[in-house]
Amino acid sequence: MIMVLEITGLEHHLCIKNMDSKNKKISKILDKYKSSFSSDDLSSLDALLSNDLGSEKYSLFTDGACEFDNEYKPINAGIGGVIKLKDQAIFSFSENVGVKTNNEAEYLALIKGLDLCLKNNISLVSIFVDSELVVKQINGDYKVKNDRMATLHKKTHEFLSKFNSWSISHVYRDKNAEADDLSKQGLSK
Repeated sequence: MIMVLEITGLEHHLCIKNMDSKNKKISKILDKYKSSFSSDDLSSLDALLSNDLGSEKYSLFTDGACEFDNEYKPINAGIGGVIKLKDQAIFSFSENVGVKTNNEAEYLALIKGLDLCLKNNISLVSIFVDSELVVKQINGDYKVKNDRMATLHKKTHEFLSKFNSWSISHVYRDKNAEADDLSKQGLSK
């Protein structure tokens, strides 16, 4: 299915209405055979047929924060993130994740953000993270050597596989200020 992105006004309304009609017909056919699909396949099909939030490209900014003791051992971690549509924040999160390394917190923030996108039928996302390590591991430029990180890396890719389109980029901390603030708020929760 091809959707022209640069359409406006009445043309956009007609295109969405036309897609809704086709999606309803496809859904009826799939309903007849849904017992032969796995639950993962069914949720993928639902996401593909959904016209809620998923047809627009969103931005996800995430960050992890970590506190250390005098010997530089992690004692507390927080995560935060914000999902935006056209520079307007529509969802955000901030929470404490306990004793984790900074890299673990970065991955956990990314996973939480991806989960929040999927729960809100967002299937097209540009991701911005200020951890160059995480970005390079997700893009396959760096290997993942630590077992705990490998588990988080695998879980992240499991979430990413459910998106219609995604990209991940490194941003400097000043371009990730909202997520940075939210992750630091998570330290005190």
